Amino acid sequence: MHNFPRSLRAQHIKCTEEHPRCRRCERLDLECVRELKIMFREDAIQRGISFGREGVWTKRPGTTAHNRKTESVFQGLPLTQYTSRLFFLNLNEGDFQDSDDVPRTHSSAQVCPNSIDICTDLSIQSSIYHPLYSFPDTETYLLDYFIRGISPSCSLSELYNPYISLLVPLCFVSITLRHAVLAVSANQLCLLGKDQFAEQVCHHKHMALQGLRREISAGVHADATVASILMLCFHDISDGCSPSWMTHLHGGLQLIDHTTSRGSSDLWKFFRMYFVAHNIMSRTASENCHQDDILELWSDSENLEEIDMLMGCSRGLLTLINNISIHASEKAKIQKYRRLTPAETQYYAKVSLDISTALLGLKQTLPQHATGREDLERIAQVKHLAAFLYLNERLEDKLDIDDRRRRGVSEGCKSRLISSMIELISTLPDMATLLWPLFVLGNTGLENEEQRRFVLDRLANIQKTRNLGSVKRTIDAVKHAFVTKSLCSSGNKAWVHETYRYISLA
Repeated sequence: MHNFPRSLRAQHIKCTEEHPRCRRCERLDLECVRELKIMFREDAIQRGISFGREGVWTKRPGTTAHNRKTESVFQGLPLTQYTSRLFFLNLNEGDFQDSDDVPRTHSSAQVCPNSIDICTDLSIQSSIYHPLYSFPDTETYLLDYFIRGISPSCSLSELYNPYISLLVPLCFVSITLRHAVLAVSANQLCLLGKDQFAEQVCHHKHMALQGLRREISAGVHADATVASILMLCFHDISDGCSPSWMTHLHGGLQLIDHTTSRGSSDLWKFFRMYFVAHNIMSRTASENCHQDDILELWSDSENLEEIDMLMGCSRGLLTLINNISIHASEKAKIQKYRRLTPAETQYYAKVSLDISTALLGLKQTLPQHATGREDLERIAQVKHLAAFLYLNERLEDKLDIDDRRRRGVSEGCKSRLISSMIELISTLPDMATLLWPLFVLGNTGLENEEQRRFVLDRLANIQKTRNLGSVKRTIDAVKHAFVTKSLCSSGNKAWVHETYRYISLA
């Protein structure tokens, strides 16, 4: 309620408030009455008049205080109509702050200097319950980018992604692994043109390497140690496939070979798949490889027929691809200095026939969580056909045409393989898992200009999707193959130039 000096207010005369009679009332000869008139808000609303200063003016003529009061009353919505439906709740950072708390800001200038377009949606991390809350702003952004921007593209299934389910939790207990992950994220942003993260790349990679050296020197072979090696390998592959990724790869292979007690856990199965698969695929890009790089490919508990969501094919197919590379490398070393003896020719002919028979009988099945994924079946089928083509190019004797025909291998068979692969790849989206089949196609001496253009276009599209150093190196290798293999005679052309032997095709 409000109190009003009745007589003066009624005549719009301002009281000067002297006692017992104000000067204005005395000058105008008016009765100076100071009694109070009590008015209740409800009475004012019922009479349609303003209460105190409420509703003194409005930009909407005809709008009364009563109407405005009615408009401001909260009307709750019945929630029964939203049962089993999405219900959107609008919140902001302030809703997660106590009134006495100092707001924790995440301005784009603090998180990502000189970059506004990529620094978005970090307010959720202001909650004290968010797992990234305790980290500095830049680290928070980079970890979030790894989780939401990088990891989803590393697996073919949303239901199975060890980068998110297995590696990320380790980041919160291992500083070394966290630095390695931060280096990967910062490097990927640099590849996308965000050069302001270059300093972060160098810093976090340096810290990761220092931490890893300390752990290895102390004889620590913990889960996080192997995971750190894996992420440093991941970093160097995406950064341009420098030879250092092979150093990390072989270090990881040695650790999983000498740590057999934990080989049955999901984490160590993931470690084995990553290092073994990258080792096998790297051999396909070189004329030289060694059989003793790894003592054992897979553990006894692993299903050789099941299609892996990281590789897009089965472990059984990877094993056969590995056998092709090893025997082809042995054969190439001999042929570099002399022709094969009749016994050697017969031996490699038998090896080729045995692998071909194994490929014909190969079965690849989807895991239970990916039942019905026809796209995954097509990816596995493309890699299966690529293995046949790889066998044809690496182990078949290009000089002995009669022997090739006797074993059922002809240019017509090669042509059908190429056409089938291109037809299948055409039905699939651009993704990094197709890197190896496209690499094999590009190195088979394609003479059809349309097929060449298809291979280069698909590789360029993959690079737009994921700007990885391995993709760029593959494009360079394929272009080099198009030039050199059309100039060399069929009997003297090498499989891949040694310049590109460090490509990761996994």
